[in-house]
Order: sequence, then structure tokens, then C-alpha cells
Amino acid sequence: MTAPTPARADRTRLLGGLGQPLLLVITGTGLLHTTVRSDVYLRYVKEGLRPYLVASGILLVALGLAGLGTELLRRLRQPPEDYTEACDEHDQDQDQDQDQGHGHDDGHGHEHGHGGATHVAWLLAVPALTLMFAAPPALGSYTASRDGAAARVEHSAYKNPLPDAPVAPLALEEFIGRSVNGPGTLRGREVRLLGFVSAGKDPDTWYLNRLKLSCCAADARTLRVEVHGAEAPDDDSWVEVTGVWRGDRVTAENPVPAMKADAVKPVGQPLNPYHDVPPPGG
Repeated sequence: MTAPTPARADRTRLLGGLGQPLLLVITGTGLLHTTVRSDVYLRYVKEGLRPYLVASGILLVALGLAGLGTELLRRLRQPPEDYTEACDEHDQDQDQDQDQGHGHDDGHGHEHGHGGATHVAWLLAVPALTLMFAAPPALGSYTASRDGAAARVEHSAYKNPLPDAPVAPLALEEFIGRSVNGPGTLRGREVRLLGFVSAGKDPDTWYLNRLKLSCCAADARTLRVEVHGAEAPDDDSWVEVTGVWRGDRVTAENPVPAMKADAVKPVGQPLNPYHDVPPPGG
């Protein structure tokens, strides 16, 4: 077994009692950054989970700071020579354990103690740092295009007529629900829908999508409308589409209605991309 260099041993001793509290502080800070200082958390979970995330972040930071304070206080109270002797005794105990067979042999004559686990544990800080400095985007066309079946639309009171207006703004789920359970309410009516773009099954069509969460991004389900009559915008771009339902039969098992687009307007991504609401305006 190769003995650690003095510099490496000193770093291990220094971080030995500080590593876990620091990880707690970093993780808690990442949670608070995404929920208090920004709305990044909306890319991954429902809006209603924000209070729980904030509470978790505060708890993690508090536990981490308490651990750091306890460790620093212990070191301040302990003379440096005593701390060095204690570390040397700990190292000797580990060497004895390894000599007695408590080390781990990798089959090539190299034994691995428990110090490696400390370094691996620091990988847990990567997700928290990623959220703070390079947060991944919300789910988009990649997820929507690989969802084998569109979300099932629950039966609802979709037989009520649309508001008396030249253009009716609708949530994507309502448009899909009406096409299944109240198709008569859509015939001859111009509607406006909001969603992001994904490629269609042929060059003349494309999809307008929304992803709806039950809890978090892992359980996202796709709401999808097939668009005809307009050139496809770039994938993942958000647009408002004004047009009419084509009248094709839509089944509850595969609720993907088709519409003929009269106008396509590029818009910015909503603050909460998973909250399926009608586009603004009358």
C-alpha cells in the first residue's frame, strides 16, 4: 500500500471533520438559491412544493453551520500538538485495521482505506453547484417527442359553449378535452393556444405541446396538438397558435387533436412552463 504524502495527509485531516457540514451548507444553499433568489425550481417541481424546498434548504444550512461551528470550536479548544497526536493515533489505528484485514484489496495488491469515500462524497456537491451556476433547462421537445402516448384526458364538463368572443384563448388541456368530450363546442370557433414546438411525423405538420406535472419533472405527461397549415418554428420555441379545430375524430386513448393554424406568434417561455393556462388576452 502506498503511504499518503504529508501534504495529502494534512488536507485529509483538515477536511476530515469539516467535509460533511460543508456539504450540507452547499446543498442547502443550492436549494435556497433555486427557490428564494430565483424561480429555477419551477423547471423541476410543482409550484406548491416551494415551501417544503425552502424549509429543507434552511434546515440543511442550519445543520451544516452547526456542524462547522462545533468542529471549529473543538479545534480551537484543542492544542495543535494534541490534534496532531490524535490524528497520528487515528492513522495508526487505521493501519492496524488494514493489517488485520479490514482494508479493501482490489485484486492488484492495492488496498483502499476509507479516505477515498470522503473524496467521493464531495461529488454530492456537484448537483447543488450545478443548480446555482448552470441550472438545466425545463423539459421540452426531447421529452415530448419520446413520450409514446399522450396524456389521457379526464372526462369533464366540456359541453359548455366557449365564451362569446371572436377568438377564444384556451389551455391546451381544455382544447384536447373538448375535442374528445365536447367536439361540438369547437366546430367553427377560432381558438388561441400556447405551447412549445416539437417536430411532427411528416414535414407538413408539427406539434404544439405542454408538459403537465403531478409532482416533479420525473412524472411529466404530454399534452399535444397537431398543427397544420403553418411552417414549423424551431423545436423548443414557445408560440401562440391561432386557428380552428380540423374536426377529425379524437379518441380518449390517444387524445391528439389536429388544428389548422391561421397565425403563429413567437412568445417567451412562461415563468412556470408546466402550468397549462390559456394565453393572455381576450
